Amino acid sequence: MMIKNILLITFMIAMFSFAVYGENQSMQLSISQMKNSTWTDQDVTYSIYIGTITNTGTSTVYDATITPESNFNIQRKSDVWKLDLVEEMPKDLQHAKLHFPQYVSQIGLAFNTSTTFGYITKGTEPAVFSICDLVFTK
Repeated sequence: MMIKNILLITFMIAMFSFAVYGENQSMQLSISQMKNSTWTDQDVTYSIYIGTITNTGTSTVYDATITPESNFNIQRKSDVWKLDLVEEMPKDLQHAKLHFPQYVSQIGLAFNTSTTFGYITKGTEPAVFSICDLVFTK
C-alpha cells in the first residue's frame, strides 16, 4: 500500500513538472528590439528595427516560431532579414509566421547566446512578437 502511495506521489510530481515545463518553454527565448533609423517617403513614415533573440534557458534551441502580434507592417518579404518565413507565400505578410534561418538551426542557440534579425515597418513603433513551438533537438 505504501509503495502505491509513493508511486502515485512520484507520478503526480512528474506530471506537474512536465506541465510547468510546457507552459514556460517559450520564456526560454527573449526578444529585444532597437530602432535603427526612421524616414518619411510620400507622407508615410518607415522605421528599421534590429531585433535580438536571446536564449535565457538552459537547453539549446534549434528552432522556434516567431509570430508578429502587432505593428509588423512590412510590405514585402525582403523587408525582413535573418529570419525565414514558415510559409513560402503567406497570405498576409503582417501576420506571417517566422522561424530561425537554416544557419542558426544547424548549430542552435545555446544558453546565453543570441541571434539578430531586422525588419522595415510602416510607422515608428516596434512590432510585438510571440514565441512558440520551440525545437530542442536537431
